[in-house]
Amino acid sequence: MKKSLSLLLLLLLLLPLFSLFSCAESGENTETAGAASGDGSEAETKEFFPAVERKDYGAEFNMIGYVSPGQWYYADELTQEVLNDAVYDMNMRVADHLGIEFYYEQMYEVNGHELVDKVLPTVESGDDSYQMCILHPYYGYNSIIGKNAAYDFYDLTSLDLDQSYWNREVIDSLAINGHAYIALGDLCKYTLNIIYANKNRLTDAQREMPYDSVRNGTWTMDEFYGLTKDLYVDLDGDGKRTNSDMYGFAGLWDANGASMLQAADIYVATRNEEDQFTISLEGDRLIDFYDGLYTWSKDESVFLWDFASAMSNTGTLSFLDNRSVFTLNPLGTSYLSADFDVGMLPLPKYDAEQEKYRHVNWGNNIVVPTTISDELLVGDVLELMAFYSQTIVQEAYYDTVLQYKVSNAPADREMVQLIYHNVVYDPGIAFCDGVPSLNSLVYVACFGIRQNTPKLTSYLKSNVKSAQKSLDKLFKTKS
Repeated sequence: MKKSLSLLLLLLLLLPLFSLFSCAESGENTETAGAASGDGSEAETKEFFPAVERKDYGAEFNMIGYVSPGQWYYADELTQEVLNDAVYDMNMRVADHLGIEFYYEQMYEVNGHELVDKVLPTVESGDDSYQMCILHPYYGYNSIIGKNAAYDFYDLTSLDLDQSYWNREVIDSLAINGHAYIALGDLCKYTLNIIYANKNRLTDAQREMPYDSVRNGTWTMDEFYGLTKDLYVDLDGDGKRTNSDMYGFAGLWDANGASMLQAADIYVATRNEEDQFTISLEGDRLIDFYDGLYTWSKDESVFLWDFASAMSNTGTLSFLDNRSVFTLNPLGTSYLSADFDVGMLPLPKYDAEQEKYRHVNWGNNIVVPTTISDELLVGDVLELMAFYSQTIVQEAYYDTVLQYKVSNAPADREMVQLIYHNVVYDPGIAFCDGVPSLNSLVYVACFGIRQNTPKLTSYLKSNVKSAQKSLDKLFKTKS
């Protein structure tokens, strides 16, 4: 993307966004005098801008990922599509502030390892070919970190990881021997699984959207289970539960179902006293969580199918068919075409005592190759991209997801923002690639239900020891 692209066109199409952030473009924190208060003092307001000075690097910044242009990180032209043009705006602002040109290489997924297979040879040869790698939630991290090909984000001095557009909690949770090789924040295109509700069917059942419960912090798994019960209707009268009937909940049960684990504040791996990863799937909370989920899955009002059925489109029931009250799917635009009112809800908590709602990211994280030649440039670019992703791209994403329905669905926009501001991750997910035992634990809330496993004891016993060994190796190979 060339800097010489018409700024006039950009101004005309994106004037509201430009006016919102025009004070920030100087690269400095600005102070604006407000109206005098009653006691004669002067109120001051500050507009935040990252501590990244304007520069003219005269360099390229090369990104590689699976995401299509215009969907988050990069857009090469204006299309008058909201999200694409916001991404383009973000690119242009960063490029102008730092005197760089963005380039993006899109990979096409077959086995999930294509990106790392492309990047590793360039690192091994010492070439500064890519400055940012946009990876899946788990493919490739073991390879790129194990081969000393990942740069330490803690060493990128331009990054202010304590700012809200970085997820410092997650970055720290993934560190190995004090080095942060994986980063997460608003710069990343998240995949966050949420509950969708058919508001019309819910009203017909004389039940209400639990918005107030969400706001009060009392939206729990038990309440969710209760809302889906006693809603089954045998529409074709054949006496069999099929995809021709009506259900309280119907949906694919895969990574989305696995997300219920972290939503309950239960993690596959956490840190022990030695600051290393340890498998943490144990205790009464896990057992109670799984027992409740398993019992719910057997209710006649619940209809689930696996990934193979979804791919072959056999035995499935689309939420758009208007024959299920709830479903579980990634936050996105899948149901904008519905001819009924669609509501959005966060994944429920384990109980009301749980501090926060939690949505584990099954989307992108980022890695920087060790062969970068200018760490200051890379840090500056990432810091500004993260900032503008929060202030420009994220807002456009909300509008895209809700398709400008904010005026008649303010509660749903509120739910989307809550979901987006409660993103977590799990080291077990990050490092399960090529480790079947750890992968099985990551999917415990999915495979256990699909395999009709009423108790977890044998499932855990057959996987925990091997999974722990794979995590221990991470700390032996990295210093």
